[in-house]
Order: sequence, then C-alpha cells, then structure tokens
Amino acid sequence: MEFIIDTVDLEEIRDAVDHLPIVGVTSNPSIVKKTSPKDFFGHMREIRKIIGDERSLHIQVIATEAEEIVKEAHKIFEEVDDQVYVKVPTTYEGVKAMKILKAEGKNVTATAVYDLMQAYMALAA
Repeated sequence: MEFIIDTVDLEEIRDAVDHLPIVGVTSNPSIVKKTSPKDFFGHMREIRKIIGDERSLHIQVIATEAEEIVKEAHKIFEEVDDQVYVKVPTTYEGVKAMKILKAEGKNVTATAVYDLMQAYMALAA
C-alpha cells in the first residue's frame, strides 16, 4: 500500500514527510486555488525540494483539449522537472493526451475516473 498526501500546503507536506510513510504529493486545481501560491511553478519546485526525488509529485492540468493538455504538461515538465506525474482527467480528450504523453515516455496519472470503462481506457492509454 502507498500513501500520497493531497495538499500543496508546505507545512503540511513537511510534517507528513517527517511523520508519515508517504510516497508522494498530489493536488488538484481546487486545492491549489485555496492555497493561492503567488508563483505556481516556484511553489511546486519548493514541494519537490521538500519531498526529494525519491517521492512522486503529481500536478493536474486544467486544459480540456488534448493538444492543450499536452502543451500544458510540457510546461509543467519544463518549469518543475521531468519526473512530475501529470494528472490528466480521464475524458475523451484526456485519454488522447495520455497516449501522446506516454508515447513520449512521460509520467501520467489518470484522474477523475468515474466509471469502469474510464478506468479501462486510462489503463490502456
């Protein structure tokens, strides 16, 4: 079993790294909006410093069209690091973007999976 903390609060992450057997950090746009970091990418780089390279960092895209999702993912890799797991909603366009990103050898996390068929599509992508 693996535990991933769902927050972008730096103090919560530091505390979790110190006390819990977490393997990574994940978040979504609504969680990021609550924290409102002034420099989004700088904040994500700070999270990476706290968790180190041995833990995973999952950052969700907000684009909805495959080409824009891929473009946004590339920006995340460029601004944070190339080991980030880009969280992509498991929509029709999202699955297309997942296939493109996986073909590039990038880390992808399927998110917003609401039914079994979406899960199968995400696994296949």
